[in-house]
Amino acid sequence: MNWYRCTLGLCLGFNLLAATPLMLAQPVLAQLPNAQLPDLNNEPALVQEGYDLFEKGWTDQALEKFLQAVQQYPDSVPAQLGVARSYLKLGQDANAFEEFRRLTGLDPTNIEALETLGFLGSYRPEWRTVGIDALTTLLEQPGYGQNGEVRSQRALLLFYDGRLAEAVADYEIALEQSPPLATQVGAAQAFAYGGRSAQAVELFEGYINAGQTLTVFEAQAYSFALRQQDNPRAAIEVLTPFLDANGDSIQQAQIKAELATSYAANREYERGLALLDTIQGQPLVVARALRGMTFYTDAPVVQRRAISAYQGVLTSSSLTVGAAREVAAALGAYPSSQPTTLATYRQLSAQYPDDVSLYVQTSIWERQLAQISAYELRQRLLSINLPQNPTQLQYIATSLARLDPPDAELITFYQDVLAVTSAEPFLHYRLGQIYLQKNQLDLAQEQLRLYAGDDPAVFLFQAEQARRQDDIDTSIALYQQLINDPTSSNEVVTGALQGLAGIYQGQGQYVEALALYEEIIALNPGNDAKILGQTSLAYQGKFISVETAESVLEQWLANHSTNENPPELYSLVGALPADPARSELYEALLIANPNSIAVRQRQIQVLAMTDPDAANEAAAQLVADNPDAPEVYLLQGQIAQDTDDLSTAANAYNTLLERNPEQFDAMVGLAGVRFRQLRYQEARRLYDQAIELAPDDINLRQTSISLTVAQDRPLRALEEINALQSRVPNNLGLERQEILIKEGLLLHRGFQPVWERY
Repeated sequence: MNWYRCTLGLCLGFNLLAATPLMLAQPVLAQLPNAQLPDLNNEPALVQEGYDLFEKGWTDQALEKFLQAVQQYPDSVPAQLGVARSYLKLGQDANAFEEFRRLTGLDPTNIEALETLGFLGSYRPEWRTVGIDALTTLLEQPGYGQNGEVRSQRALLLFYDGRLAEAVADYEIALEQSPPLATQVGAAQAFAYGGRSAQAVELFEGYINAGQTLTVFEAQAYSFALRQQDNPRAAIEVLTPFLDANGDSIQQAQIKAELATSYAANREYERGLALLDTIQGQPLVVARALRGMTFYTDAPVVQRRAISAYQGVLTSSSLTVGAAREVAAALGAYPSSQPTTLATYRQLSAQYPDDVSLYVQTSIWERQLAQISAYELRQRLLSINLPQNPTQLQYIATSLARLDPPDAELITFYQDVLAVTSAEPFLHYRLGQIYLQKNQLDLAQEQLRLYAGDDPAVFLFQAEQARRQDDIDTSIALYQQLINDPTSSNEVVTGALQGLAGIYQGQGQYVEALALYEEIIALNPGNDAKILGQTSLAYQGKFISVETAESVLEQWLANHSTNENPPELYSLVGALPADPARSELYEALLIANPNSIAVRQRQIQVLAMTDPDAANEAAAQLVADNPDAPEVYLLQGQIAQDTDDLSTAANAYNTLLERNPEQFDAMVGLAGVRFRQLRYQEARRLYDQAIELAPDDINLRQTSISLTVAQDRPLRALEEINALQSRVPNNLGLERQEILIKEGLLLHRGFQPVWERY
């Protein structure tokens, strides 16, 4: 889970939700629509009498008439409108809300009902969804699509509901219409928490320069945006004036919590801890602040206090379900307390078996702690029916976003969740990662655009995207930027180092790649999956033997559950030679991740040892499933070549060479095919091209020498051997090849070697 999203969640927890009741003092729709007398022609006398009383200000008496009218004439829109207006005028908001809802049942596009429901939606959390839906319908009506006031009100409700991406989108439209200052400051808050901190700071500054004074909640959002812009000192200066020893205790606790986080960001975590010590009776606020501080300091005392604070909340006698879920999610950030996270979700799921989101959260944590396989998680998630409850959907989306890397086999589930909720923008990032895995770069870019957060993960995404587009320089620059940024978290730096190591590996720069892995291991002590990655690199770079690499793999497998399959495990297993003894491992890994081409290749190579025809069919299917992956064509060519299907092998290699004429392995493979087909001239041309690309490849040169012999040019072959021996002395392979050529010359001239005369 990346640092930005964690920090955002904390701020929304003790700023946005707590602020909602107080921020409602000045809603965007400052006035309800002017109540005009409806068309009463052909309406019953009872309805007309009600409106006569209502116009005179005798609201109670009017309400009685309207209630009688709706009983006698249930389809009368004016009668229902009269009931709703009367309750609203009498200050009975709950009754007014229900009656306006009934009115939309009779007249779905009634403007007054839609506007009023949108206004009342800001009064209670449970009314927000209705208010949002009403304003959405209103914006679809003629003349309302560009109504900035309605758009701003919907943005406000979306903001309160935590649907930040949608709120930001609405505010962007509203800001194009020279909106009032109230809309500007509302947009600033949404932008601050919605991943647009630079725009938020600009809007707040404009609001202040216009002579306006920030409320405490607006100041908290401004402070958060400044901190996101790496300006914690200014963030502290914004909030400090709001400290008041005689102020409201809840509000003061929130201010101190926000300040403590900014102190940590300003490398003054001791001051932050001291400030938190002054908060009384607000354990969850303190716990949130401590967790926020851990994103800016590695001080062990801060993490210990954060864990202890959350555990204290969990044992509270007044613990609510919502608080328990929040605590479970927070403790999940610390490896030592992750078993507590899973235990909490399991307990809640047992208490509330009908809550699908708890089932999903429990299942995902069971997978993360390797208690179930990826296959079992997949089966569970794909079998559920998504709930309609927006809160449950948000929990599901947030939990799904935790899966890293995302499971490409769950792509339809990701799509289904995003189709019904936008509460977790980072899920777009995860779906984009899946599209990257599938090399569907346009779709990946679209998901990144939909995410668009203030998040270093965006740069990781863009770097990988650039690499896949063969823009290596841009990819390296982005990775280096993240590595050199002092504000980058260990998680971000690790991702950047791994990405850069992958580029160096692709360029054959194994020394440089291994040096980066030393840094990765230092950043992740105790994470022996990184040792697997290092071993895979060292083996592929020929720095260690196959026996050494296999011993590392065997040790890892002996100490870990079969449900633990990090990407580094796939890398090492895919790098090692195919081995029938690892058949069960191949099968288990492919069940967990059917898209691992490297492991599937090894499985097919093992199959080729006993059933060549089946192996050729499997290789052909692998090509059909992954037509853009060059390695599958190499596998198909190699297996076809080994089983004497030279035509299929040649087609596979040619396909690669058509895409990239300098694809070395395909060039060498096709040269070998042409050699065996006795098409020596073509083979010679291909070997010569390959030697130009890899002049130090001894095995390649020996094969080329064999071709020279086959072309009946033994003396030329001996010259090539002598030239090569001057560069690689005492090479047993070359010496053996030289002896065989000389024997051939003697036999060719009619001489029999002395050792063969008897």
